[in-house]
Amino acid sequence: MKVKKLIELLSQMNPELLVVVAGYEGGVDEIDKFEMCDIELNVNTAWYYGKHEILAEGDKPTNKDSTIVRGVRLIGDWS
Repeated sequence: MKVKKLIELLSQMNPELLVVVAGYEGGVDEIDKFEMCDIELNVNTAWYYGKHEILAEGDKPTNKDSTIVRGVRLIGDWS
């Protein structure tokens, strides 16, 4: 989802609603912060992984033909 679409959806909601992310082993945590990141698209095919990967500073893509985009990672207390 792009920021534009997220803003559009969130602007229709009560601004006092709590925003959460999945907890480490269960439950949920409030969004604590966010960070800008580089995301390598469509690198994971196993059902139990998210389909994209965040590239840490200095990491190289898994494939020279990978698509890398700039993104925003929402972070909970445990991340």
